[in-house]
Amino acid sequence: MSLLQIDRLERLAQFDGEDTCDLVNVIQDSFGLEFTSYDLVEAETVARLAKVISEKLTHPRSERCLSAIVFYRLRRTLRELFQSTRAQVRPQTRLDELMLWTSRRTGWRRLQEHMGLILPSLIFPLWLLCLDMAGSVAVVWMCAPGFLRFTGGGLLLAVAWFPTIFILLKLSSPFARSFPRGCRTVGELAKATLARNYNKIAKESGGASPLEILQVLRQLIAVETGLEVEDVSGETAFPEGLGIY
Repeated sequence: MSLLQIDRLERLAQFDGEDTCDLVNVIQDSFGLEFTSYDLVEAETVARLAKVISEKLTHPRSERCLSAIVFYRLRRTLRELFQSTRAQVRPQTRLDELMLWTSRRTGWRRLQEHMGLILPSLIFPLWLLCLDMAGSVAVVWMCAPGFLRFTGGGLLLAVAWFPTIFILLKLSSPFARSFPRGCRTVGELAKATLARNYNKIAKESGGASPLEILQVLRQLIAVETGLEVEDVSGETAFPEGLGIY
């Protein structure tokens, strides 16, 4: 096997992680394309991945700003669903001013249905994640005497922690009502929605320039990985620079 082939296999091995596979699948779905192994080998940075995407897309170039198109669509839907005035729904308007905690999951679902687009998922607040982690540790600790009676009980105890945390997260899922990072305002949500639904919007309104594709890709990666957009630059190594596996 040549050094070139070895380098190629090592590069492709970086895409075997579950988080990385999920991210690649979301990018493919959002832009309506499919990467080859050659594409993934070439896309060593976010900018180079954006170049690969731009070369694969065939939408005619739009004369309009796609982010603005999505914002106006989002504003119209927010006004219809939440009886907000036009002045109340601006790019800098915070989403928590429009969507109360108590009814946010229902409102988020209705917003997605009315727009006919995929929205980023609501997430667990940090305090709830910490509470679930502490609760799972407490449950496993209480069960420790029973497990440690057996040979290999320590290993069994460690393995038991995973289903415990899964069950607690499942039980607390109705409280996953925090907005994703990078989606705290109406303007940010419009950009994230464009990123997640680029192919559908570009079919309706035309495509973006290569530079705009890079911005859309940065937004998509940031939301999907829980990073701030500023933390995802064109020079960011893909995927190893994203802190995912």
